[in-house]
Amino acid sequence: MLERAPDGMRRFTMRREFDVSGVSGTGIVLEGVHFSTGVVVIHWLTPPPRGSISVFDDMEQFLSIHVRPHPGNHTVLRWEDGEELVDLALPDVAGVTVDGVGRERTEEAGAVERVAAPAS
Repeated sequence: MLERAPDGMRRFTMRREFDVSGVSGTGIVLEGVHFSTGVVVIHWLTPPPRGSISVFDDMEQFLSIHVRPHPGNHTVLRWEDGEELVDLALPDVAGVTVDGVGRERTEEAGAVERVAAPAS
């Protein structure tokens, strides 16, 4: 039998340095899970006490709705293993894709910065 979730799910948070819309706030504004199937589920931490939950088909759909349209927010995604994706608000660039487990691949240097997890 094929293993259905070879890489498992990855938890992440999203931090915004600025909030140009004045809606979600700054700091850590959401927590999310990127499943091995590609599905992304996020939990907005505002409005308190519950926030809201959204489901996306894949990471690209999430980024295209909540990150790239807001370049002034200086958004950072941070996975539980310490890996960070920064400068995600740049417009779509040829050669940049997000694979099924949320890791960035790029063929154009500097399009998206991937910061590896610190060594333990």
